[in-house]
Amino acid sequence: MKIFFIVATIIFFSTCGNCQTLKKERITKNDRMKGIYLKFNYSAKDSYGVVSLILKKDGTFSYGANTFATHEISEGKWYMSEGLLTLESTFQMNNILAEISYGENRKFVDSFDIAVVENIKHELLTDAFVVVNSDTIKCLPMIGMCNGLFERIDSVKVVFENGMSSEWIPVKFNERKIALTVLTDMPIRNYVVMNKRKFKLDGNYLRPL
Repeated sequence: MKIFFIVATIIFFSTCGNCQTLKKERITKNDRMKGIYLKFNYSAKDSYGVVSLILKKDGTFSYGANTFATHEISEGKWYMSEGLLTLESTFQMNNILAEISYGENRKFVDSFDIAVVENIKHELLTDAFVVVNSDTIKCLPMIGMCNGLFERIDSVKVVFENGMSSEWIPVKFNERKIALTVLTDMPIRNYVVMNKRKFKLDGNYLRPL
């Protein structure tokens, strides 16, 4: 029963964290100095979940949802019109910027041809998949295995477990050893995509539509 409760709580907050009704918080002098325009918060009564949304005067937002086992984040642009707030995250499902390089000066597992994906800080992204030539051939460089075979690599893209990905990147002809770098240090595995996500400002509350 305890295990069921934990799993159910994780699923609840991972699917509904960004659809809670949020309450407006008081803006302090320190907040204003940081450029904060509005901030909202939701805390579960059992203290297992906290959701926060901060809107800055420069038109950017930051979002976070935390439980005892999960941490979700998002950031991007916001605008308000006639009491409706719209959030558009910087990263969408298929616009993660990545670049390709060639050679063997990266971490390759055994004789595998694709290096473990790194972020812009050269940290290993062990959960990042690389799709080769088509969406049907998926490789996990961390273990040096693919779910299919290929004779040569024509194009690749980086795919994360939450479905977010880069665009297809062409590979130079006859290049075999390739390495991919994701051009951000944002933890994509925890990222929540906001695609024109709308909320209604109702007094001191921000309600999802």
